[in-house]
Amino acid sequence: MIFIKNNKLFSCLYLLAVIITIGVVYSLGFREAASQIAIAPERLRNFTFPIWEQHAFSQHGFLVFYSMEDYANKIAYSNHSTAYLFYMYALYKVEMYVQALPMRVTGAFLNIISLAGVTFFFLSRLVEKRLAFGQGLLILLSVVFMVSMPGFWISSARFNVDNTFPLIFAFQALAAFLIWKNRERSGAVMTVIVLFAVFSPISAALLGAALLVWACRSDGLDRRMCRLALVALVAAVAFYLPSPLISKALGFTSSNSGWLFRAGLDGDTTYFTNIVKSVLVPQFPRPFPTIAVPILFLVAQLACLRMIKRREPAGVAAPAGTSPLVGVSMFYYLLFSQYVMTSLLWPQAVAIHPYLYDYLLMAPVFVAIVLNFAFKPSPAALRFWALVLLFCISFHLQQVAQAKCQGCYYPGAWDASIKQP
Repeated sequence: MIFIKNNKLFSCLYLLAVIITIGVVYSLGFREAASQIAIAPERLRNFTFPIWEQHAFSQHGFLVFYSMEDYANKIAYSNHSTAYLFYMYALYKVEMYVQALPMRVTGAFLNIISLAGVTFFFLSRLVEKRLAFGQGLLILLSVVFMVSMPGFWISSARFNVDNTFPLIFAFQALAAFLIWKNRERSGAVMTVIVLFAVFSPISAALLGAALLVWACRSDGLDRRMCRLALVALVAAVAFYLPSPLISKALGFTSSNSGWLFRAGLDGDTTYFTNIVKSVLVPQFPRPFPTIAVPILFLVAQLACLRMIKRREPAGVAAPAGTSPLVGVSMFYYLLFSQYVMTSLLWPQAVAIHPYLYDYLLMAPVFVAIVLNFAFKPSPAALRFWALVLLFCISFHLQQVAQAKCQGCYYPGAWDASIKQP
């Protein structure tokens, strides 16, 4: 790869930064936070996968079971794709052979590495020449900022071990990048969309809906976007239907949440009142600064980029080194489309499970922050952003370190009554 050849030192430092950050986060709080909940029964490790191993496919259909009683009473959960469950089953087998690598720990490592990996891929396609010292420094610091995000690590340590969002976001981001780079007709983007549907059919359907919205133009529909949307929707249906159909064929009652409940159209205000509150004040409290700090950082970053762009003489081409993300609204839109579409269609789910859905909001924020630094800042800006990033990294590490608090889910959560069972 040309980028790696031109930036050998940076590429090595990028890998080293990711590995060291993961190690620091693990030792500061993630390991202990994960170990505190490791003894609690998990629906995959303690119920679903043992049932798979003890019974024939004709009895379990590769479905998910919340308990042994549910299996005995013919109650199953069928919203996960079979391919994703096979991936989790592989992690389960690793845990059975290596007790020091529980599913949630191994899964968290692979998920955050996939995020760092796709971000490096984007950099390699956006930066043609050798990175300047200032560029490389800010990118590396922003990658550490991204990899240390406390919301991801706390969620991985405390909550659903079978959360698909961190893994499938890599597919979402790849699809967004390839579509943005005008490769709508290439086999690469089609392959990514299909793989996306294989591992998360519902997410692929949301991507299809987002593409349909983007296809709407003042002069009519964008046929290429409509074609991609059709691929995403057809693949989503094709890979989603097998699980519920098998569940019905085997006589299982569904334990899936209904559409009206997830959308907040059931009229119940126990968990949800409106879309705005589902994002800002969810039913399950989490420290607001964990999402506010990165978002404010991105807003400030974009404001500075806009100021730089305004200072350029009118009619003069942008100089080499200008941010590669200025004006790429499609890329931003597709990056954030999973969270936007989920909030639009299932806001009550977002309100109940912020520890799951926050990642779909924060991962795009961090990717945008990293890529926005792929330009040459002035010396003053370099020092300013480096100092701000160091403060933000310190904030992240403090939050992760506090996550090992006994008997709590989130450190410093708004509602101290939320305790572990």
